[in-house]
Order: sequence, then structure tokens, then C-alpha cells
Amino acid sequence: MRVDKNLKAVFFGSIGTVAETSEIQRRSYNLAFNRLNIDCYWNVANYCEMLKVPGGKDRIRNFTIPNISEGDVDKIHNLKEEIYAELIEQEDVSRIEFVEVFHHSKASDIKVGLITTTSEKNINSLSKALEDKVNFNDFDIITTSKDCTNPKPNPEIYQNALRKIGVSPNEAIAIEDTQVNLGASLSANINSILYPGEYSNYSREVKPSFNLMEKIFQI
Repeated sequence: MRVDKNLKAVFFGSIGTVAETSEIQRRSYNLAFNRLNIDCYWNVANYCEMLKVPGGKDRIRNFTIPNISEGDVDKIHNLKEEIYAELIEQEDVSRIEFVEVFHHSKASDIKVGLITTTSEKNINSLSKALEDKVNFNDFDIITTSKDCTNPKPNPEIYQNALRKIGVSPNEAIAIEDTQVNLGASLSANINSILYPGEYSNYSREVKPSFNLMEKIFQI
């Protein structure tokens, strides 16, 4: 095993890097629209395009109905999260590379973080869904939307995470699932890997990686 001796932290940058949840998220939104009698439906093609915009509430504002009120945005988002919490428990959504890197890092005394700007409710749902693969209490840091003012691709959330665990940018690796989110870790001067999910879009100029163990640990 050849591990960079300077590597002190591995950051998984979104829930999409630890679990394949995009389809469940899409279905949850559509069920919420239906239950609230909102004339909107997100198909797969449109949802893939929407993933270029970080943040569920921003997607609701931009891709539902014209002039939607903030009250309705909150109502849709809250119901979507309730539905999502129910659906995610019914399927195995874990990404195997995440599970392998997580356990290998912990065994190697390398800190592991989940550096997201999602809600605490989403984190709790994911933790429960993956409890047979990973104990979320073993993360050295987990961030949510409460931990930053500016969403990705602003680097604020990564800068805060580095400061909290006492690691410099050149001692960390970040893994992101979309090109937009990748911009946040790169702007924080962290060596970064694009590990796209099923619905992730990225340009030909970006080289993704699907074998994280080899990419990070050369094994």
C-alpha cells in the first residue's frame, strides 16, 4: 500500500458521493408535487440538467411554477424530505467505493468528512439507510446547510471544514459527484476527484474516477 504520507483527511463532498440517491430524490419531488396539487413533473432528462444547480430549494424556485412563493417552496421541500426519508430505507443506495474508502481511511488514521450543504434531516435519513455499512458517528466531521452562508461552488464550506479539523488544503483530498460542486473544493485549493453518480453531468475536459481506492491509495 502506498499512501501519500501527507494525506490527513478524505472529504466526501455531497450525499451523492456516499449513496446513489438522485432517482429517489426525483421521485420524492414528484410525489410531493402530486400530493400538494402542484402542476409540475420532473422527468429524468430534466432532472439531470437541474443537478447543475446545487440546492433543492433553488431547484424548486427555478424549475416548478412561475413566481412560486417562499412559503410554497418550504412546503414542497419539507414534504419531499419526509417522502425521501421513507423511500431511502427501502433500497440499498450505498456506493461501494465510498464504503471501502471510508473504512480504509479510518483504519489508516486518516480523518473522514462529509462536507455537504444539505439539511440535517437528509443526513439523518441517510445515516439510518446506511447504518449496516457505515456508522455516521465515525465521521470526523459532517457539515450541513447550517455550517455556511454561501452554497457551493463557493469554497466556504470546505474552508470551514479544514479549519475545524485542523488540516491544511494540501493534506486533504475531496471527492465530489458533480462538476459544479467540484468547483468548491478546487477553489479551496484541495486536490479533488470527480466521482459522478448516475445522473451527474460533466464536460469532456474533466476526467472522472470510478476506482477511488486506486486513485487515492494506489491499491
